[in-house]
Amino acid sequence: MNLLIELPQTTASHMSYTVTVNLNEACERHHKTLFFCWNIRAGIDKGVDIQRIVDYVNWYGEKVLFKKFEIEENYLFSLLDEDHYLVKRALKEHRRLRRLFKIDAKNPMKSLIYIEEELDLHIRFEEKQMFPEFEKNATQKKLKVIKEQFNSLLTNTDWKDQFWL
Repeated sequence: MNLLIELPQTTASHMSYTVTVNLNEACERHHKTLFFCWNIRAGIDKGVDIQRIVDYVNWYGEKVLFKKFEIEENYLFSLLDEDHYLVKRALKEHRRLRRLFKIDAKNPMKSLIYIEEELDLHIRFEEKQMFPEFEKNATQKKLKVIKEQFNSLLTNTDWKDQFWL
């Protein structure tokens, strides 16, 4: 992550600086959700025991993804009007993804594939279509708060059984 620090030409006792954060930097953890999708695919491709993948998916949903959704809904989506068509679509997709995380015990592989595919599409939708709209309304203050919120989330590396390696 690169932060731009502007230092004025002044004495050390009067030195001040400005740190600017762009939306991609603020949402770096957002993009890492794509690694979660990749980890599911890798586990399936490697023939990892399905229960190990299911346990990981359940943990990730509860401890990371649903909290990420809350951050998006409370901080990012507020950068747009609540009636904005992109916000409505994203909220609908969040509801669908939450339902998909109720893994079918009779056919967990089908559930895992749906989760991986739908979440991958959702992340790409948010980054390609929503982020440009967010950038139009994001202030440095809001971006710093968003970054702090996302940085408070756990990551894939916090899961003890890294079967995808």
